[in-house]
Amino acid sequence: ILSCLCTVPRIQKLAQWKEKKESVKDPSVGLLTYPILQAADIMLYKSTLVPVGEDQVQHIEITRDLSRAFNRTYGPVFPNCDMISGEVPKIRS
Repeated sequence: ILSCLCTVPRIQKLAQWKEKKESVKDPSVGLLTYPILQAADIMLYKSTLVPVGEDQVQHIEITRDLSRAFNRTYGPVFPNCDMISGEVPKIRS
């Protein structure tokens, strides 16, 4: 359902998508939809505060977008989430 609430251009704007697709010859659908899966993990528990590193800020933003879109379409189900960030080094995957 969440995939239906998000456009491909929205995902392609993510910096991590741009970085990963450059390093992979044929990017998979899994790579494209991974941010939606992360959003689902956050939304499943109706999280309101999520600890993130600076490289994950865009995932919180897409989670907010998806929860708002879901709530507009199906009624109020998911709370808005905010991030908790701190001095944590970036981990490269």
